[in-house]
Amino acid sequence: MKISEVIRSCRKKENLTQEQVASYLNISAPAVNKWENGISYPDITLLSPLARVLKIDVNTLLAFNEELTDAEVNKFAKEVGEMVSKEGYQKAFERGGNLIRQYSSCDELILRISTLLRLHLAASQTEEKDKYEGKLIAWIEFVAAGSNEKTASMAKISLSAIYREKEEYEKAQEMLDKIPEPELGIEKKIQQALLFESSGKIEETYGVCEEMLLKDAHEALGVLSLIIGLLLKENKFSEAEEYTERAKWLVGMFDLGAYHKYALDLSLAKEKQDKEKAIEIIINMVNEADSIDDFMKSKLYRHRKLKVTNSWSKDKYERLVKGTIKQDKTLDFVKSDPKIKFLLE
Repeated sequence: MKISEVIRSCRKKENLTQEQVASYLNISAPAVNKWENGISYPDITLLSPLARVLKIDVNTLLAFNEELTDAEVNKFAKEVGEMVSKEGYQKAFERGGNLIRQYSSCDELILRISTLLRLHLAASQTEEKDKYEGKLIAWIEFVAAGSNEKTASMAKISLSAIYREKEEYEKAQEMLDKIPEPELGIEKKIQQALLFESSGKIEETYGVCEEMLLKDAHEALGVLSLIIGLLLKENKFSEAEEYTERAKWLVGMFDLGAYHKYALDLSLAKEKQDKEKAIEIIINMVNEADSIDDFMKSKLYRHRKLKVTNSWSKDKYERLVKGTIKQDKTLDFVKSDPKIKFLLE
């Protein structure tokens, strides 16, 4: 059933005239007539009020629309983008608006076209920029309030940036606070840093940046360690050594602690069953045990908001490392050595 048929059917079911529907929505009766005859579509901002008047939900109202594929969204976006340069901004805006009304249930399309048109609006010489801007923001707000969590989060990121540019910092922060933490982590953090900077909160800006830096450093180290493990399983020792050197460089560059460098070297020594090298590395790991959390003392992360006071002694770190070594069965080939026995006592 087309949207025109849905509107007509539900209006009659509720014993409403076109004039009554128009009155409820503060629009003209001919506009409702055009909807029912398929000449035009309701504006996206009227969908929820219209659905309430007809006593249905928006999904029922839009049930005629099938989901668009990514390729179709890309095609429509390309069409609107090309129209800006060929026929002017107004024509492109009208085409974008028609697509949004036609595919009102496709949040991805709405956000894509709104973002694209807003980008072109900044560079255009068109008059009434504020009018266009208001409409574009309304479309993005519609997506932000939608049920598609990922697309809604992307819309909230865009809105936060828009409000920040307008120096509406409270609204910008409100948008960021509505984004679930796992969603768009890096994009959210970057917008938060930019918002803090724009608000003059320099210490907080440093803190957010340093949190991102530390998180990314640990994640990169984890990924490199995984790749090294895969290479060792395939007996690609030369490549594993190359990746190990890169990982050790990362540890040093981001002040993650000497212990982690030795842990990387130990992986190679274990796979090669290099007893002497493994013994040397284990001794170094125990001696450098308290460097595990060196990042907490690094200048790179001194503005972090959640600072932890580390009350661990060197002895406690050593006990932790020794316990880990004792439980590691892949190190059994060195545990009978007198130096290791003495070390682990």
